[in-house]
Amino acid sequence: MLALGAGLLLALAGGGQQGVVDGPGRFCGYGPVIDLRAGERIKLGQGGIHSGRFRWKGAFGSLDVMGIQWGSPPPGEARKQPTAAGQTLFEAWREGGRHVVAIWNGSHGVAYFRSPRPFTPAQMAAIERVSLFDEAGAAPEGCKLRTVFVWG
Repeated sequence: MLALGAGLLLALAGGGQQGVVDGPGRFCGYGPVIDLRAGERIKLGQGGIHSGRFRWKGAFGSLDVMGIQWGSPPPGEARKQPTAAGQTLFEAWREGGRHVVAIWNGSHGVAYFRSPRPFTPAQMAAIERVSLFDEAGAAPEGCKLRTVFVWG
């Protein structure tokens, strides 16, 4: 378990150690749902009830992700075509010297992906695989790896 502030603990269900989960398997945490492929890894960062951060690594490189289960639509221009996972993808922008891309599920689920360099086609293909759930009654299925919040 990872301590995350005043009385809140984060536990990993499904075999994570020291805040790291390895694929393959479905990861459901902080809003993003990712079917991790063999060799892909998620290292959990800070989190809370409504959101959390993690680093996602794989053959595509590395992405810093902020997932939010109770958020609003990202700023900027949405692309017309949904992602392969059915999410709305927003055009990339720069923030604090980093490149940012966001997806939104049309309700309250949103995820921001950050990279120090422009996104590669492989990173964009990985982002296309991500779906989102939110606190408005969604319950993703088949989650082998997930974050579970426990008041302590």
